[in-house]
Order: sequence, then structure tokens, then C-alpha cells
Amino acid sequence: MKHIILAAVSGLAIAVASAQAQAAPVGQATPADNASQGAATSSADDERPGGLEDIIVTAQRTEETAQKAPLAIAVIKPEELIRQNVTRAEDLSRVVPALVATASGGPNTTFFLRGVGNTTNNSYSDPAISFNYDGVYIGRPNSTQGFFYDLQRIEVLKGPQGTLYGRNATGGAINVIPQRPEVGVNSGEFQASYGNYEAVQAQGAVNLAIGDTGAFRLSGAYVKHDGYLSDGTGDQDQKSVRAQVLAELTPNLTTRIGADFSHQGGVGPGSFIYGTFAFSPPVAGYVFTPTPQLGPKVGVHDPRTEAFVQTRFIPGAGRFSEPVNSYPSSDNSVWGVTNETNWVTGAGKLTVQAAYRESFIHSLSTTSNFRGFRQDEGNDQTTIEARLAGKAGPVDYLIGAFLFDENIDSKAAINQLTVLPIQTYKTGTNSKAVFGKLGLHVGDGLTLTAAGRYTDDTKFMNGVSDVYTLSCGNPMLPPAQDLCPAVPLIPLVFTAADVRAFYAARGILVGTNGVQPPPVVNGARVLNSRVVIDSTLETKKFTYRLAADWQFTPANLLYASYETGFHGGGFNFGKGLETYKPETIEAYTIGSKNRFFGNRLQFNVEAFYWKYKDQQIAQFGTDFSTPPISVFYTSNIGRSVIKGADVDLDFLLTPTTRIGGSVQYLDTEYKSYTVTASVMGPVPNFDTNACQITRTTIYTIDCSGASALFSPKWSFNVNAEQTIRLDGFKLVAQGGTRWRGDFFAATSYQPWVISKAVFQSDASLTLAPESDDWFVAAFVNNIEDKRRITQSNVNATLGTQSAIATAPRTYGIRIGGRF
Repeated sequence: MKHIILAAVSGLAIAVASAQAQAAPVGQATPADNASQGAATSSADDERPGGLEDIIVTAQRTEETAQKAPLAIAVIKPEELIRQNVTRAEDLSRVVPALVATASGGPNTTFFLRGVGNTTNNSYSDPAISFNYDGVYIGRPNSTQGFFYDLQRIEVLKGPQGTLYGRNATGGAINVIPQRPEVGVNSGEFQASYGNYEAVQAQGAVNLAIGDTGAFRLSGAYVKHDGYLSDGTGDQDQKSVRAQVLAELTPNLTTRIGADFSHQGGVGPGSFIYGTFAFSPPVAGYVFTPTPQLGPKVGVHDPRTEAFVQTRFIPGAGRFSEPVNSYPSSDNSVWGVTNETNWVTGAGKLTVQAAYRESFIHSLSTTSNFRGFRQDEGNDQTTIEARLAGKAGPVDYLIGAFLFDENIDSKAAINQLTVLPIQTYKTGTNSKAVFGKLGLHVGDGLTLTAAGRYTDDTKFMNGVSDVYTLSCGNPMLPPAQDLCPAVPLIPLVFTAADVRAFYAARGILVGTNGVQPPPVVNGARVLNSRVVIDSTLETKKFTYRLAADWQFTPANLLYASYETGFHGGGFNFGKGLETYKPETIEAYTIGSKNRFFGNRLQFNVEAFYWKYKDQQIAQFGTDFSTPPISVFYTSNIGRSVIKGADVDLDFLLTPTTRIGGSVQYLDTEYKSYTVTASVMGPVPNFDTNACQITRTTIYTIDCSGASALFSPKWSFNVNAEQTIRLDGFKLVAQGGTRWRGDFFAATSYQPWVISKAVFQSDASLTLAPESDDWFVAAFVNNIEDKRRITQSNVNATLGTQSAIATAPRTYGIRIGGRF
């Protein structure tokens, strides 16, 4: 708790140094407008001189203040994104305690909100958190990068959004909202920074007036830094650009066209080996051995790791491993166009938004210490949404329709040294929905709300997975096991023809589609099994929300709601695991948003209780092929209950001193958690204290009672800010710390996959003139230089456990200005 005491003492010291409040320079938070982590401000009607200001949000598809929106929402302003060095999707977890966002290998990002999410590492499963950019639902987790510059705000909606938002928002929604062109304004702004790891960041924007009724805005960003690990992995190389044109065609008719492009290059996320595991029959479980010589800075391609890998014996191949001899790479492009038209009519405001987006993914990821996960994918999606929002007497109404059409053409190869699935498939989704919301103002500040959405989802899959498995004769345990010390492991190839040609040249036979296992020649053989999917899944579902809110004073709100949601089913390339069902949720919420002391203290609190049915979990395991194949698949594990509370505080102690923070308490439990595996494969790698494993004709793994993944019991952020006025200048000091409790970072529930809690603090000092024409700042992030695990990965071939970790300590200088 020493960090809490230090934070309190620091806040007190800053308060002692308080002086007259001044607006901060471009890119820096001020006591009047820093509203991160949901600490949004009250309505304009409630503002007092020197008090907290207002943030307008569109979380309910209409404009309203964050403090008057009767739902759980964290609002992150661009100043906070810059201060916390948020440049990609996984960085969002730094500023929202309820959110855990992790890099999942290659361009993929995994989101968990309040213990709900899914590790969607492939394109035939969908995320449980809806990611929306500029009002457009983004279907692929590998297409959520390149948006984090020149933003108006980010809204993180906690809990199911089963009525107003796109698809699959069972856990919540993330809305990234860019700055829009401003009519009648000619202006520009820029920011740039340089730091350790040769980090260079730059972003800027120019706004140009087009006559009296139009505007053009051009913005861009460049982010690059060296790898955080010894092998050069964990780097970033990203370029992005956005252009928008806004036209006020009539006083009541406005249209905006936007286009954006982003390219992600470099190496990509990196990982390190932190231990090995082996099955130990006397203790009927797995034994873990740490590898302290390979710490969180030693990447999997470091010569030290390569040497260690060669000491690992591979039973199936009958030999010790050889060097992995691969290196990751990224060459990913995403672009899109959108048109949003707003027409104010006598019946209300009609909004129509159409968008088209494409992504091209070419990546080789090695974060699981595999030889390589190669992904070549093209994706296009079309969305159209229309909404009419209006008011008739005491009733507010909103009606709308939504269309989403996605098509994916993908080739993937997951080389695990002795196992190589080669997947070629086309998949996609067509989703249609109609939705509506009615709000009845019954008087004395009380509003009753009813909302509903009918969704018709159709998902198709047409593809083949050919799996090649290297086998050394009799793969039994020593001393009966055959040894093949000279047989080569599967090379870094990505086609079936290359696999066959490689082993044919060495006199080793390769099977064909599992029809007949080839004989053992030269001590080894390569088995081949095939999974073919040509299927369609259709889900029709009505979800709804019932709510009441009471604005019992202009600055105090009470609200309660009941909401349902669903997340569609999908496909897997695994024998006996080809499909999984939709999951559903029921969510109960009660909360209050408040302002006190002349609009200087904001205190928001919310309690929630969620019930999941047929909850989906993605994990590595074995399928029911002969022999069983290691696959990454999604299954319906059963039921879970999630409950907890959020508290947000924002306090303007003096006109120049501000403190704030957010706390989340989370209590999660899988009421039923059951998965199965083939008895022909190894004993499932689950902790026998957390999960019961029984063997009949199949393995049944029951982890009922376990807590949810990526779900720390306690999480909090604490921030302090002080503005000091000098002679013609001002100095803004900011500091904060965040803490996330322990959570399981993998489905095995082994003690060694727990991500241990750490404090990670940041600080900055900014100097600027009173005119705010420019600023210069020094900053440091993760002062403690603590790197906690964000995702733990298993390599069953080598018996190694690897992990992706948070960024190390970073520091640098930032400058900026506006004109």
C-alpha cells in the first residue's frame, strides 16, 4: 500500500504549491477539462464558475452530457491518451480499470471488460466487445489499430449493449471518435515526442474553412520505437492518415465524408519463455519449472532462448528440438471511407451513415514460441445504419435499422515444429437488425425507458484445414519410445506441397487426408488429417433493455436497468468441435452520478450483476482426430455470474489543484465450466486443484467455481494534477499510478499463468506560455519498470510457457503547438 500513501503525499505536496489556475497547452489536461476514466463532467445548466466542465457523449446514439447519461461509461479525452502514451488498442487498459486489452500475436487485440471477452486469434470467431470507429462497427480484432490520433474522445461502455450497438456487444463497446471538421475555422496543431528505445511519435491536424458552410480536416500520425525485448521484438512502426470534408448544405442538412488509411509494419509483439512444464504421474498433474535465466527482456529469438530450446526433448518426434530459426514480421494495411448525413426534420433528427472498409493482413507471429503463425488475409465489410431521434410531448424516441456484411478470404499456417495446420477458407457474416428506444418523462425528473433490438445473423464458413504431424515410430514414454535424433522437424513452409516435397527429399512418407497412415520409413512418418467445413449458422434474437432514471436535483442522478444481449456462434477447425452456440447475458445495474460543493466534486458509483448462459471461451486444446490435433478453438463452457461495483471520483480541490481516480471491484465465478478432450491425446493441461479431470471414453474437464479470465478482483487508477502560474508562463505537474490485481491469463488455471499485480506509475511536467501557442513537456511512464504478464501462451510441443508483457519504463520529451 506504500504506493497509495506516496500518491496521497504527492497530491498533498502539489496542493501546497497551488497557484492561479491556467488553461493547459495543447495536448495537456487542465483542472477544467481532464476527464479521464469516466470522470466526465456535469451539464452546462449546472456549471459554476471555476467548477468542472461538461463532456458531450453519444453513447445512447443521441447527444447528452456524460453525467446525465444513465449508464456506465468511461470517457477518455485526448489529453489523457497522450499523457498515458496510448497509441494502439491494447494501451487503453492503462486508463480504464474495467478494461483489460492485450496484444494477442500479430495484429490481433483481445478485449475483456469486467471479465467478459474472448481471445479471438483467428478470423472465424468474433470478439465479445464491440469496437466502433467514427460510428462504424469494426468486425475484425486485427483491424483496430491506427485510429488513436486527432481524437475528440473515446467512450468505453461497460456491460451489454444489446439494443443500440452493432453486433456481439455482450461485454460492452469501445467507441473511438475522431475530431470533426469545424466550419469557419482555419487552424492547425501538432505534437511530437522523442524517447528511449528510439521512440518517435508525431501527430498533427489542419482544419481549413471552405466558404461559410464547409470545412476540410486533414490529420496524420507516425509512431515508431525499437523492440522492448533483446531480440528486437515488441517494436512499433505505424503510419496513419485521415481526411474529412464537412458541408452544411442547408441549415438543417449536413453531410460529412471521411477516409482513413493506416499501415502497420515492423516486427510486432514479442514474448519470452518464463518456464517449462511436464506431466508427472506420481502427483497426477503438471510440474512447472521456472527459467529465471530467460527473463522478461529475453525474447524468444534471442540466442540464449534458441540454445535453451535445443535442450527440450519432443516425445512425438523422438528427438531434442532444433533452433526455431524464424523471425516475426508485420505488413498490415487498413483503410475505409464513410459518409454521415444528418437531417433535422419536423419528426426529429435523421442520421444515415454508410461505410466501407478493407484490411490486408500479412503477418508472421511467434509469440507462442512457435516456429511461426503465418496469416495472409483480406477482409472487406460494408455497414449501413439509419436512425431517427426525436421528441413528442413527454416521450423521447429513437428508431433505426442496421446492416453489416463482411467477407474474409484467409490463408493461415500455424507451425508448431511437429504439427502444422494449414488453413484455407472463406468466411463471412451478414447481419440485419432493427432497433428502437422510448423514453417517457413522467415528471419530477423521472424517466422510464424501454429499448429493443431484433437481430438476424447469418455466418458462413467454407474451408479446409490440413494438419501435418511428424511422428517417430512408437511415440511411447521411455524406455519403449523410439528415438529419431536425425529426423528434421517441420520447416518454415506454408503450403502442403512444400511439406511433402521437403520430406520426400529425405525419404520420409507423408499421409493423405488421414485415409491410411503411411508406414514408418527412415524411423519416421508424417501423418495428415483434414477437417472440411462448408456450413452456415443462423441466429435470430430479440434483446431488450428496461430502465428508469431519476434526476432528483440538477446535479444528482439515480438509475437502474435490466438488459439482455447475445454473442453469435461460430466455427472451429477441429474434429468434433466444428461449431459452437451463441452466448447470452442478463445484466442488472444500479448507479448514481453526482456533483457536490458547487460543481467541484464529482462522485459516481455503480453496482452490477450479470448472468451468462452458454458462455464462450477460446483456448488451446486437442480435438478428436486420430491422433488428436492441438487446435485453438472456441467452446460453450456453461454459465457464469459476474458482479461488482465501480466508483469514480473527480475533485477540484482548488482552482489549480485536481485529484481523481477510479476503483473497480469484481467478483466472478463460472457456475459451470466443462470442456472435453480425446483420451488418445495427452492428459489435459489444467490445474487439478481448480479443475476436476475425469477419464472415461473421453476426458472431461470441469472447472466450475473458477474465476473468470483476465478479471482482477480489484483495479484502480489515482491521478493528481497541479497548475502553477509563473511570470507569463505556467507549469503543469501531473502524476498518477494504476494497480490491477492478480488475474488468470490463460484457461489452464495453473498457478504459473497468473498475471501478478504490480503498480505502474507515470508523471509529466509541462511548460507553456499563457497564450498556449506552444508547450514542452518531460514525461515518464511505468516509473517502477514493472512488466506484468498480459497473456500467457503454451507450446505443447516444447512444454514451454511463454508470455507477452506490458511495456517497460519509457521516458522522453514532448513538444507541441497550435496556430
